[in-house]
Amino acid sequence: MNQQEMFGNAKWLGFDGETRTPVVRASFRAHNTVKAEITICGLGYFELYINGQRVSEDLFVPVTSDYCHRDIRVNGQPFDESFRHRCYCLKYDLLPYLKEGENELGAALGPGFFAQETWSYDGHVNFGEVRLCYRIILTGADGSVTEAVSGEDARWKQGEVVSCNLFKGEKHDLNVCGQDWMTADATKWEHVRILPPMDTVYQLQDCPADRVIRTIVPMCLGEGPRGKLYDLGENITGWVVLRDHSAKDETVEVRFGEMLDTRGQLESHYTHNQKWQIVSDGTGRIVHPRFTWLGFRYFVVQGNAEVLCAAVIHTDAPVTSSFRCSSPVLNWLYEAYVRTQLDNLHGGIPSDCPHLERRGYTGDGQLACEAAMLAIDYRSTVRKWMRDIMDCQDEKTGHVQNTAPYTRCGGGPGGWDIAMINVPLAYYRQYGDAQPLSEMYDGMVKYLEYLELHSEGDLVVSDRAGEWCLGDWCTPDPIRLPPPYVNTYFKVKALDAMEEIDRILGKPENAARQKRRKAACAAIIKNYYDLETHDFAGNVQGANAFALEIGMGDQVTLQHFIDRYEALGSYDTGIFGTELVTRLLGEKGRYDLEYRLLASDKPNSFGSMMRTGATTLWEYWSDCEYQRSLNHPMFGAASKQLFYDALGIRQAKGSAGWKYVRIEPAFMEWLPEAEGYITTPQGRLGVSYKKTLLGTRVNVEIPEGIRAELVINGHAVQLKAGQNDSVWSI
Repeated sequence: MNQQEMFGNAKWLGFDGETRTPVVRASFRAHNTVKAEITICGLGYFELYINGQRVSEDLFVPVTSDYCHRDIRVNGQPFDESFRHRCYCLKYDLLPYLKEGENELGAALGPGFFAQETWSYDGHVNFGEVRLCYRIILTGADGSVTEAVSGEDARWKQGEVVSCNLFKGEKHDLNVCGQDWMTADATKWEHVRILPPMDTVYQLQDCPADRVIRTIVPMCLGEGPRGKLYDLGENITGWVVLRDHSAKDETVEVRFGEMLDTRGQLESHYTHNQKWQIVSDGTGRIVHPRFTWLGFRYFVVQGNAEVLCAAVIHTDAPVTSSFRCSSPVLNWLYEAYVRTQLDNLHGGIPSDCPHLERRGYTGDGQLACEAAMLAIDYRSTVRKWMRDIMDCQDEKTGHVQNTAPYTRCGGGPGGWDIAMINVPLAYYRQYGDAQPLSEMYDGMVKYLEYLELHSEGDLVVSDRAGEWCLGDWCTPDPIRLPPPYVNTYFKVKALDAMEEIDRILGKPENAARQKRRKAACAAIIKNYYDLETHDFAGNVQGANAFALEIGMGDQVTLQHFIDRYEALGSYDTGIFGTELVTRLLGEKGRYDLEYRLLASDKPNSFGSMMRTGATTLWEYWSDCEYQRSLNHPMFGAASKQLFYDALGIRQAKGSAGWKYVRIEPAFMEWLPEAEGYITTPQGRLGVSYKKTLLGTRVNVEIPEGIRAELVINGHAVQLKAGQNDSVWSI
């Protein structure tokens, strides 16, 4: 939609150009009203009130996007790529909040990603000054329709959030605005400015917003010279809720962190400079941050304030799965991944971390998207994120950004940019919906052309000039895998995926792509295959697995791959290699080794991470000397194998949307019992098994509308809808 279609004659309201956290007031009349709807957008974030009542529990709306054109500079030079722009709007029912006659609309605004300052990672996320636009349509009992729209009659003043940095926290001065700002006389407030329309596409938000999902009562660990220290028992995203008992103009400060140091205090390296300050008005108010979330487990309160609770906040995406077995490490992996993924869902973005960067990295997002689709209700959120990927693809060259929406970042042309193909294909397989494949198809073709232009001798050797060109990332030791090797592997994967997509969409075979695939594989063999050892790139950090998965190598290559991980007993891989090594072992029937790696507690393992007391997945393996974020979902991509292999829940070949299912658990002696379920488009699909003296008891729950078979010892049994119980000698 354009602005006229979305907002009619409403105008964008601006303020003084400097204030980034104003409150706004405007009046409108309602008479004998039977229906009242508002379409509204406040950028970056807004809270809406009618007659003093908060209209919705939504937080951090609208969801983030590439809102409009902005001046992007990279290393001081203009960024010359061309994007599409999109701005999301909300629609709410106002009828429950209205009164007969005069009504007061109020809005509080924060900068969000739209009006944020330039920050330390050289990423400029500022699109302009904060702004507000709304259109209210009122329907009377007699069928009459009237409108109230944003315009020159609105007034504004500085809100109580006097400073707001999305990445570092807020400062509130409770004396500036007061609790009565919605009822106070606003006639002497400042006049709004009318801002020009934005050149963008407007769309109603069709994915869930952030909300307070649950609350935690923290444990006080003690008091020191810098305040009282609290522990939530888990790493979360959200905020702390306080009752301010300070005298007027006294200050309360809250500092947040992910880890304690050896003295039992906040480890400064893991605070990520997050804090919240409150200047008291002396009235004993209940307060919490407003326009940002924090990522933390521990916090320190300095000043006279009572801690009421901590609110866990993220996108309202319910958990739609479970997994439990006889291995504590595998149980921890499932729970830690789910918690980490949810902590990294804010504003319609699957982020890399919820504090330092908060970016929708395409590498992390495409890598973990399949695990997320299995574990949580991810459908509408990932649908929105696919639009971000499309919008931020360079219209001239086909370059796919390393983050979506785009923020200055690093990555590579393979493992990151392939999100353009991998995410909609995974979406199709999970939900049976091919529309995103159709919408993104032309962009996929452009992306493949971009890879060709950045290849030399059929190896992908570069990305955008001046940018990183990573292969794998976050290996426990220095990266030894050559980036062209990994990026060319992803090129072959993309070409294979396009063949599948062509079949799905009914497009003809593309001989040119098949020729490109053959040339890329030949280049890998020429540059990275050792004829004497039969290894690729030295068989380091999963190197043989990359080749084996795209059909290269032989039985010696495979055996060397297996021998390496038999000897290691844990991972030596980065974010892509870890998922690939785990999955490939299952595909080759080596479930015993696959699950030895997943359940290992040796260095560079999930068990080692669990042993540290972690409740979320870390950016680097816990035994690495260097650490940064303790809340990164990317290694959790391997968790999908808990469903696929341990429980044996898989779609039959050629199936999409879970219409045809093959249940074939990988029974292992050391894993005598396991249970869990996923939620398919048809309903809950669950498997449980337990070894007993009489045999292994297996129960499979099949929803209506799915054709399913259970395969054990090579014997297939057709399953019916409902519960299917059986006992097997295994």
